[in-house]
Amino acid sequence: MVSSVANPYYPPPRHIVSPPPPLQYKFAMPATRSRRYSPLPWLVVVVGVALQAMFLQSVLGDRALASQWFSTHTWSEVVGGLGGVVDAESGVVRRDVGYLVLFGGLSSVSGVLILVGSLVTRRQTGQSIGTEATGWAVRGWSWWWLPGAWELIRVVGVLTGLEWVQELSIRTVSLVEATALAGWLSAWLVTTWPVDANPLESSSSPCRRTWLLALGAVGVYCVCAIAINWARYNNLLIPHGDSAMYEEHLWNVWHGKGFRSYLDDGRLFLGEHPQVVHLLLSPLHWLWPSHQVLELCESVGLAAGALAILRLTRKETGSDMLALGLAVAYLLAFPVHFLDIAIDGKTFRPISLGVPLLLWAIERWESGRPKATVLLLLLVLLSKEDYCLVVMPLAVFWASREWRVRETVGTATGRLTWAIGIAVGSGAWLLLVLLWVIPSFRGDVPHYAQYFGELGGTPGEIVQTSIERPGLLLSKWFSARTVFYAVALLLPAGLLPLAGRGRLLVGGPVFAMLCLLEFSSGESPGQPVVPFHHFHAPLIPILYWAAAGGLGRLCQRGPAWVSWGGWFAVSAAAACGLFFSAGPLGLAFWDSHSDHHGLTLFTTGRRAELFAQVESLVPSTARVFSTDFVHPRFTHHARSYDYSDYARHSDTELTKPVAGQDYYIVIDVQHPYSTITSVDDVPELKADPRSWEVLRLVTDDDGTLYYIVLRRRFPSPARRSAP
Repeated sequence: MVSSVANPYYPPPRHIVSPPPPLQYKFAMPATRSRRYSPLPWLVVVVGVALQAMFLQSVLGDRALASQWFSTHTWSEVVGGLGGVVDAESGVVRRDVGYLVLFGGLSSVSGVLILVGSLVTRRQTGQSIGTEATGWAVRGWSWWWLPGAWELIRVVGVLTGLEWVQELSIRTVSLVEATALAGWLSAWLVTTWPVDANPLESSSSPCRRTWLLALGAVGVYCVCAIAINWARYNNLLIPHGDSAMYEEHLWNVWHGKGFRSYLDDGRLFLGEHPQVVHLLLSPLHWLWPSHQVLELCESVGLAAGALAILRLTRKETGSDMLALGLAVAYLLAFPVHFLDIAIDGKTFRPISLGVPLLLWAIERWESGRPKATVLLLLLVLLSKEDYCLVVMPLAVFWASREWRVRETVGTATGRLTWAIGIAVGSGAWLLLVLLWVIPSFRGDVPHYAQYFGELGGTPGEIVQTSIERPGLLLSKWFSARTVFYAVALLLPAGLLPLAGRGRLLVGGPVFAMLCLLEFSSGESPGQPVVPFHHFHAPLIPILYWAAAGGLGRLCQRGPAWVSWGGWFAVSAAAACGLFFSAGPLGLAFWDSHSDHHGLTLFTTGRRAELFAQVESLVPSTARVFSTDFVHPRFTHHARSYDYSDYARHSDTELTKPVAGQDYYIVIDVQHPYSTITSVDDVPELKADPRSWEVLRLVTDDDGTLYYIVLRRRFPSPARRSAP
C-alpha cells in the first residue's frame, strides 16, 4: 500500500529497497545469534498473552462487562464452550472460565498469527521470517499489555472504593480492547504496506483509481445501511413517532396541511426545531411517497461525506492512500452508523443530513470557494440549530487564520470578511431561534431544556445554576461519562483529531453541551447519549476535518508517523465497530439473540405478516391512534395520532370526537414497550365501552394475540337527527 505520489524528501518504502549483501566477518556468528535469538520479543508476547487472558477472564466472568459484547444467551454459550458455567436466567456465573484455557488458546492463536503474518510481510520486505516475526512480536503484542493496565486500574478502583474509577473501567472495557486490537493490527500493516506522503503537494484531487475505490466503499456502505433500515421498516421495528414524524411533514405539506405532524399534536414543527432541510427531499417523496425514501437519502448523504474527507485529506497530505484510508475509517466509524440508525432503532433524523453538508462546506472553504461555503452552511443551519455551536467557532477559526495571513502578506483577503460574516450570522440565527422562533410557535421554552437535569428546565435556569453552582457544572464535565464520550468519539478516528492543532477546539462548545445532557433515570441516571443517538452529529465533521489536519502534521514528522497514523485510523474504526456497530461490522449483527441480529432483521416476522390484515381495515380518510412501531404505516391517513401512556393534546378526541370523522385505534400488543396484553387492558373499553367496538382481534394460528383494532361507533340515525 504505497502512495502513487513520489516523495523527494522521504526515503522510499522499505520493501522496494534491495537488502544489502551480508557482511563477511570472521567472528560474526555469535553476534548474529545473539541478535536473532534475543528472548525479549517472545517475553513481550508471553506477557501480552498473559495479560489479555486475565482481561478476558474478567470480562467473561462479569455480566455487566460481558453484556457490552454479547447478549445474555450468547454470553452463557461462550462461557460454556470455554468450560465455564453461567445461569442464563439469573446471569450468575457458577464457574469461571479457566485462566489456563484462555492462556493456552491465545498462545496458540498468537503463534499461528506470528507465523502467517511474518510470511506475508517477508514477501513484501524481503527480510527473513525471524526478523519479521521478532519485529511484529515487539511492536504488536506490546499493545496487548493495555488490557492489563485496565485490569490494574479496575482493581485499584475496587480496593480504594473510588466509584469514579470503577464507573470508568466499566464504561471503557470495549474501548480498551478495541485500542489493543487496533494497535496490534496496525503494527503489522505498517511494516507490510508502508504509506508514503508528500504534504507539499496540496492538490485536493485524488487520482481516478482512488476515486473509484472510494466510490466503491461508499457503495458498500449505502447497500448495507439502506438494507438494514428498510428491513427494520418492513418488520415494524422502528419505534415511536420521531422518525415517522418527519415523513409525515412531507406528506402534509404536499396535501395542504402545513409543516406539521399530528404525531406531535399537530403543532407547526418550528416550535420544536426550525429544521426544514428535509423539505428538499419533497420532489423525491412526491415520486415515491414512503418513509423508505427518507432513509435512502439519509444513508446516501452520510456516505457522501466520505468523499469530502477524501479531498480534504488529499490536500493536507498529498497522499491518495491516506485520503482513502481516512475516508474508509469514516465509513467504518460506529458514531456515523448511529446517525443512520440510532441505538433505539430510529432511522431518520434531519440532523444527520447536516453532516455531509458541513463536510462539503469545509471542503469548499479549503478550496477557496467562500460563496459555495455560505450556501452549504445555510443548509447546515436548517438541519438543526445545534450546528450553530460548531459553525460559529469554525468561522472564528477561519477568520483567525485569514488574519494571520493578512499579517504575513500585508494585505487583507476577501475571505476574512466572509468568515466574520458567517460567525456573526450563525450567532444571530441561534439567538433568533431560542428567543423568538421556538417560543412563538410553541408558546413555551425549548422542550430540550428539560434534558439538563439538575441544571434547570429553562435556558434561564440553566444559566443561573451554572453561575451559582459552578461545582455542579464541573462535576458533570469532569466525569467518567465525559471521558467515555471523548474517547468513543476520538478513537474511531484513530485519535488523529488530537494532532489537528486548534481544529478540535471548534467542537468544544457543542461537546460541552452534550456532556450536560441527561435522559435516563432510576438505576442508571445520565446514561450516554453520545454517540449512540443523533445528538453528536455536529461533532462528526469537525472530528474528521481535524483528523485530516492531524495526518498532515504527522507527514511533517516522517514516514513512520505517516504509516502509523493512517493505518491506526482504519484499524481503530474497524476494531471499535466490532464492539459497538449495529451493522455487519459488529458482533451484535451476528448474535442470534441480539436486537440487531441480521438474520432476524432480514426475515419477515410474524408481526409484520399479520399487520397486512390491520392495514386493510383502516381507511385512509380515518383519524388513527396507533401505538409504537406502527406509526410509520399511518402517516398518510387523515390524521395519525400517538396512542401512548402519557398525556397528549390529541387525547381529547378520544372522548370528544370531531363530528363527521372516523376514528380508529390500532394497538400492537407484541411490541417491546406494550403495556396492553389483552382486550381487557384497553382503557377506552373500560371507560366508555358503548362508544367503541372491537373491529378485529388479529391473532396467530395458535391463538396468540398480535393486534387489537377498535373503531368508534357511529351514532344511530335517530340520535343524529335529535336536536
